[in-house]
Amino acid sequence: MISIIICSINAQNLAKLKVNIKETIGVPFELIAIDNSKTSKGICRVYNQGAQQAKFPVLCFVHEDVLFATLNWGRNICEHLSDKQTGLLGLAGGDSKSRVPSSWSIPIKSNEINIYQHYKREKKEPMHIVETSPGNASKKRVVALDGVFLCTRKDVFEQFQFDEKTFTGFHGYDIDFSLQVNTKYNNYVIFDIVVHHFSDGTPDKKWIESAKLISNKWKKALPVSIYPLAEAEANLYHWKSLQVFLQKLFELKYPLPIIFQNYLVYSFNQYFTVRRFVSMGKYVFLSSLKKPNSLGRNFN
Repeated sequence: MISIIICSINAQNLAKLKVNIKETIGVPFELIAIDNSKTSKGICRVYNQGAQQAKFPVLCFVHEDVLFATLNWGRNICEHLSDKQTGLLGLAGGDSKSRVPSSWSIPIKSNEINIYQHYKREKKEPMHIVETSPGNASKKRVVALDGVFLCTRKDVFEQFQFDEKTFTGFHGYDIDFSLQVNTKYNNYVIFDIVVHHFSDGTPDKKWIESAKLISNKWKKALPVSIYPLAEAEANLYHWKSLQVFLQKLFELKYPLPIIFQNYLVYSFNQYFTVRRFVSMGKYVFLSSLKKPNSLGRNFN
């Protein structure tokens, strides 16, 4: 029923995951693990290659640094995807995507997250992170999903593939694929399986450049949300997203001229107001005087 596709760079992690999937999935499956430890192909290319080899109607693209805690989780995936209006499932996502370069984690109203996170960089205990909008549904609609776990049907994938021409590395592929599928289907975060995630990625400059590629590719369609956006709401969302983006540029120690250039590029559009432009300009100036670690929270 399910073809599981993995871009593998760690044989030890892959071996653990193979055993874990066999013990927990609860439905017929095949594992298509493509060794990328020496070739370093972009993840889009690897995932497309794996999908071409798949023989089952459900495709799951999974990072190898996870383990499944829910028995028979494959049945839940198949049940969710039996709804033909459902296009893509994941474990973390946001209800909106701004035109400004960003992750999925800047919502209009709420993020939807269901993942058991383990930390390597921080001295924190593992924790089951659950963030959701009101209601107890087993799935919540989002626009963009995180790539740690993405499931779709083969008929959906035949219409939308990972963009290996634009995204040649290991970032941006998930949001771009989500936006593609969202043009025709509904995307969801699911809450009836639990997955342990054993790494905590931190956005770097490669991530920033991929985020810019997304904004450029989708500039005519963004912002997009599961909610109808009133003009004032869209305006506030844009400037909120811009502040987070500029904050990340400071944290990554981009040169001030580059930061100022991005400030201008994403200010002059239909959301421009003198008040917000001046306010954001003050933020840029004051942030340029601060140390990177004083600029607030990171992206998820």
